[in-house]
Amino acid sequence: MEFVHDRDKPIETETFPTMGLDIAHGIIWLGGIALLVARFSKTDWLDLGLELLVSDRAGVIRIDKLCAHAARTKGSFYHHFKDRDAFVSELMTYWEDQMTQKVIDKTQRIQDPIGRILTLNKLASGLDAELERALRRWAGSEPLVEAGVARVDKRRVEYLARLWQDAKDITSQQAIDLAVMDYATMVGFQQFYVDVSHERRARIDKYYGQLMESLPDRA
Repeated sequence: MEFVHDRDKPIETETFPTMGLDIAHGIIWLGGIALLVARFSKTDWLDLGLELLVSDRAGVIRIDKLCAHAARTKGSFYHHFKDRDAFVSELMTYWEDQMTQKVIDKTQRIQDPIGRILTLNKLASGLDAELERALRRWAGSEPLVEAGVARVDKRRVEYLARLWQDAKDITSQQAIDLAVMDYATMVGFQQFYVDVSHERRARIDKYYGQLMESLPDRA
């Protein structure tokens, strides 16, 4: 119902619901008065899901827990997602978009082939290690998550291999091997529960640069 409040004419509250929840329009009806509340969008639910994965080491996403943290009803959840599996599937797609596709998009803006590899490694090192750890833990007990993590791992390695082959005069097999080594190093760093000092990272980056220089550039 659309209405305009003419301040010179009182609202006839008896024509409105006395109590209820209008999820689609973000309205709570209380005593005939419409209280507007901030809408909780699909993206809000997905962001909350990722936040809970980091804060809850049990790594279990339950609808009642999501609703409690969001201060929303289950009806609000089901307004956006058919069921828990649908939410988990969309959560994995959202994570891939935020933590993989956006990194690829930024990397592709770099014109120099070697610069793209260095940029990718820098961006990847800035990913949320706690979130990546949480997702890998969750993958051990949730088939949908396991499939999502495997899909992202494959995509990341294949993209990195393409960068290696664009930058260096190497075979496709060598590019894949280098990409696996590179990616496995990144994942290994993410699994550390102790900080790696800047000095050590600098030394590792130096070794990495020496390795790149030792390979012939693509003409």
